[in-house]
Amino acid sequence: MKAYKTIILIALILITNSCCKDDDLQGDSGSFSEYFTCKINGVEFDTQGTFYCLDKAFYFYNAGDGGLPDSYMLIYGRNCVESKSVAIRLSGMQYQTGYLNFLEPTFADSCRPFYKHNIQGQEGEMYENLISGSMNITTFTPRDSVTEILGKIEGTFEFSVANEENDSIIHVTDGAFRFKVPNIW
Repeated sequence: MKAYKTIILIALILITNSCCKDDDLQGDSGSFSEYFTCKINGVEFDTQGTFYCLDKAFYFYNAGDGGLPDSYMLIYGRNCVESKSVAIRLSGMQYQTGYLNFLEPTFADSCRPFYKHNIQGQEGEMYENLISGSMNITTFTPRDSVTEILGKIEGTFEFSVANEENDSIIHVTDGAFRFKVPNIW
């Protein structure tokens, strides 16, 4: 009977510990789940990676590197299997949170979102002529220079872009992202 009670107690402890949210895991370690989600013309965009292809990523180059301008930011999601990509490119991005209108950016020099679909054996379809769009960055923290704990960027986005060659428009809605920030500034 005593062994039975011990097993029940251990099971309850394991169940309780496994029910915490991703945000609860951050604590002092800086570990949390990264994500990139959105809808393309109302259909869920499923990020899928392969061994040679990252499904989502965040890059922020405070000091220009490899030919990139200073304060260049890239947030993207990719479906490597279907060869589809959604990305937000920001140049002259200031370390700041808040609402950013892509057509009249207040804390970036330029915003260039895009949707791309590569078609095997053909030229891919690129939608990058911005019609409208915005992003709301709710969290943007650098890596702690003393503890080395990674920072975090988190927010939401939406945009509409056109492809003038085939006279069509893509609407990207319900976008959300959360990434680790390895930079110190």
